[in-house]
Amino acid sequence: MQIFNESIKQKPFITLKNIKKNFGNVQALNNVNLRVFPGQVMAILGENGAGKSTLMNILSGVHKRSSGQILDEHNFEMEFQNIKDAEKFGITIIHQEILAFQDMTVLDNVFIGHEIRNKIGLIDYKKEKRLFFEALTEIGMHIDPGTLMSQLTIAQQQMIGIAKAILKESKIIIMDEPTSSLSKKETDVLFKIIKKLKEQNKAILYISHRLDEIPLICDFITIIRDGQYIGEFVVGEINEDEIINHMVGREVTQKFPDKINSKSNEKILEVKNLTTDLFSNVSFEVMKGEILGFSGLVGSKRTEIFKTIIGLIKKQAGVVTFHGNEINLKSPSQAIKTGIYYVTEDRKVEGLFLDDSIKNNILLSSLKSVSHYGILSQNLEKETVNKYFNELKIKASNAGAKVKTMSGGNQQKVLIAKALAAQPKLIIFDEPTRGVDVGARREIYDLIVNVQKSGVPIILISSDLPEIVGMSNRVIVVKEGKITKTLATEINAENIMQYAI
Repeated sequence: MQIFNESIKQKPFITLKNIKKNFGNVQALNNVNLRVFPGQVMAILGENGAGKSTLMNILSGVHKRSSGQILDEHNFEMEFQNIKDAEKFGITIIHQEILAFQDMTVLDNVFIGHEIRNKIGLIDYKKEKRLFFEALTEIGMHIDPGTLMSQLTIAQQQMIGIAKAILKESKIIIMDEPTSSLSKKETDVLFKIIKKLKEQNKAILYISHRLDEIPLICDFITIIRDGQYIGEFVVGEINEDEIINHMVGREVTQKFPDKINSKSNEKILEVKNLTTDLFSNVSFEVMKGEILGFSGLVGSKRTEIFKTIIGLIKKQAGVVTFHGNEINLKSPSQAIKTGIYYVTEDRKVEGLFLDDSIKNNILLSSLKSVSHYGILSQNLEKETVNKYFNELKIKASNAGAKVKTMSGGNQQKVLIAKALAAQPKLIIFDEPTRGVDVGARREIYDLIVNVQKSGVPIILISSDLPEIVGMSNRVIVVKEGKITKTLATEINAENIMQYAI
């Protein structure tokens, strides 16, 4: 049986054939195949939990395969015992969550574990700086090597990851969701760098849930579904609908649910002249049962407005009224007790306890509702967890599994389940589908609309313009800490961008 696309005649750097991976009794990968070509970008596509990360971990030496073959360009079989073995072959992975020592300089991060030393064993900083600047020049960037990593943007930290890959003379660079936290401008810069890497004959493996990016930057596509290999495709010979169909195993005909037009005049939240050091005189209203979108460029201070409302940032002036009563919240926990739930954009740092179970994470904000006279009810706990497990179609062996063992998309579902279990009167979703596949996105959108139908208003903060346009009843546009426009009609990308830039 022909497993690869016969129209691709190029010789691969590396070939993975019939890769299987078992974790105990769970089969994560079953006969998965992959080819990696010099000077080309191969997209790795699949739903959350499909096995993309497991496959990349095998290729980069993090995990050993249970069976199958890894072949080099001469068809010799290889075995990567660890990350060092993969690095020696020329494989580097740039993770979605940047793995860096934030309190160390850029230069120290780049050379940590690979320090260049002079004849007497001291670190040769002069040579390190020269090589660092040469690597940055190759990708057309300039960053001061003495800067602390914590002072860099996520985009700049990714560039440092690429520079490290160049310094290691990597032949294959794996990029895991590289644009998930980038602005449009930063994404354009990244794409230019990827094109330069292609010119240097580097092979790029590109994992992304943003399907609109694939034709812009990729040459080929490998699709995985439920740990199974679906096929290898040439970009341009397969359209987005066909990609989605292969990824989810069913046709997703509509990306967004039909809008529910709320006509209520009942104000749930009213904000007047809210001011901090970061923004000034922000005023808006949220009506019962509406989805109010907040749009703006990365850095426009959308998130900071709501972190001020829930008490994470101290306000200097302004009045916030909730259900007719003035509120001055001092913490997120007080906000939850009041009925306002903020679903953070940073699930790993601010939203979830990764070392704890799915069950405990879901119940954390709703202990009162699963208790009788202050004593936890196991029946209510089970009922609540099962309800959201099923409604959100969370993929996990059981509710006792640790959150850190889940894919990013399923972690996001746990974060949302945690919010819904608290039964809030207003939910603020900050980037709710970041890093979530197309099938799971639709499930999250359906869930948001179901909450809206119950009369609970939703605030949707998103950098994804189609998401804002497809989901919002009204859209507030924020630029540099000021509201520049409220759109109630003609909600489209052009109108939003007109007031965002």
